[in-house]
Amino acid sequence: MIFISIEDFYEKVSSFSKMSRQEEKECALQMKEGSTAARERLIQSYLPMVAAHIKHMPSHMQNLGFVLYCQQALEKAVDSFNFLQDSETFSHRLSWYLRQADVKYIVNSRR
Repeated sequence: MIFISIEDFYEKVSSFSKMSRQEEKECALQMKEGSTAARERLIQSYLPMVAAHIKHMPSHMQNLGFVLYCQQALEKAVDSFNFLQDSETFSHRLSWYLRQADVKYIVNSRR
């Protein structure tokens, strides 16, 4: 998904809604079979959580570069998480990846 400004990002993301646990499991099964559409659907359902994370950052970090870091973190989290097991919640895993993106962005922006 392409965004032209941070406001455009927030506007587009606001139209997505979170999936139910059952829908997540169905998408995970489809992903196992190679469905990229199911992967995109999972990613889109968690973009509002990413947007909320970005809104809580200092204003100098609220830019498209940081959005890209967070979006990549979301993609890594979706690719590495087993939605079919019930031991850990995805939002917990995603928050860990987002914190890693925060650090990576800060380190790379100081270069």
